[in-house]
Amino acid sequence: MISNITVNSPQATSGHQTLKNRQAVAESNSVHSAHTDTHNNIRSRQFDFSNMTLEEQSNAAEALYQQGVLSLGEVAFLTGRYNLIKHDGELGGTTLAQAKTEKFDVIGQLKEKLSTVKSQGTATQDVVRNYEALINKLEVYQFGFHASA
Repeated sequence: MISNITVNSPQATSGHQTLKNRQAVAESNSVHSAHTDTHNNIRSRQFDFSNMTLEEQSNAAEALYQQGVLSLGEVAFLTGRYNLIKHDGELGGTTLAQAKTEKFDVIGQLKEKLSTVKSQGTATQDVVRNYEALINKLEVYQFGFHASA
């Protein structure tokens, strides 16, 4: 049987609008689901590099090295300051108590240091690439994608 509904009829518009509404709901659910998945992935991470102490940074770096996420050089870079403070009790004005209690944004701090070494013009291309690679790995770990601009 052939329907007598034409494009200009109210029934056709209603059917088309219903389809558009269903698509909008499906897209909204998909976006919400993706946002929830990303949020859950971030929350399920073992470490939060946006808010940790030097001690936590050191422990996280060693664990991620054991998991094959970080290279030996990267783990040495991320653990060195804390290990020196732990050995000497203080380094550059940071005490062991501060290293164990004061939280900071590791990724943000690395980006600031990279910006500084670039602006000073004294860093070799290898140093810049190493900073960028480490920042990228931590962002992928933290957020699940490369977030640097």
